[in-house]
Amino acid sequence: MRTSATGTEAVPRTSRRAEAGFTLVELMVVLVILGLMGAAVVMTAPDGRGELRREAENLAGRLVRAREESLLTNRAVEVRLDNEGYGFRVLRRGQWEPLEAAPFEDHPWPAGVQARLHGAPGRDAVRFDPTGSAEPATVTLSRAEQKMSVSVDETGEVRLDAPAG
Repeated sequence: MRTSATGTEAVPRTSRRAEAGFTLVELMVVLVILGLMGAAVVMTAPDGRGELRREAENLAGRLVRAREESLLTNRAVEVRLDNEGYGFRVLRRGQWEPLEAAPFEDHPWPAGVQARLHGAPGRDAVRFDPTGSAEPATVTLSRAEQKMSVSVDETGEVRLDAPAG
């Protein structure tokens, strides 16, 4: 302590608080911020689960459009499926001709996606006649352990399903 010139009065010296570390509140704030940033990264990272659903929705939408095309043009339209992807054809003058204008351009399957057509044996296409009706068929898309189905009934209605199991 410092004393005055008279030596009788004690004057406390201003001491600085030693700040050698962080307070608990500061550490908690940093941890909350890091947790929120980590959660944001995990939620925005692609995990592949949505890709199969997007592919099935895309196929279902294009099947609906193919049915509409058959009704509008009064011609049979078919969607040919194989291991590589799918494409569209129209029946003109007794011959199947490819439809190549948007949205009917050929579409390849993304890596890892496999498709299987269930319906009449030996069929590789979903066919819509000029009235919009179709032979019932189901396309099952799979990737790893995931599966989605796109079904077409005899009236030409298209439905997207996630199979149980």
